[in-house]
Amino acid sequence: MLNKLALLALICMLPACTLMESTPPGLPTPGVIQRTKEAYRSAVENVKNVGELMWGIATMYYDDHVKERVDPYLTWPSFNYTSVWSRVKARVPWTG
Repeated sequence: MLNKLALLALICMLPACTLMESTPPGLPTPGVIQRTKEAYRSAVENVKNVGELMWGIATMYYDDHVKERVDPYLTWPSFNYTSVWSRVKARVPWTG
């Protein structure tokens, strides 16, 4: 994950470097680091927004298509465990 983040930071630095080369030498320009930092923050914000969108889509898909098929399989072991345990308790004489 950290390698991908470093690669993204490098990719974000490239436009800042090309912008620095394309500005006329007489005009004051903000530093490359400042522009890179702004590009990095913008990229992080975009990735977070996309992540939230994907999380919403995955949750909606799970609720609409998967949950109704999975829930019976999740409750079945619990029901069988309770049923088996109650039969074992009824048949085994407990001393205590």
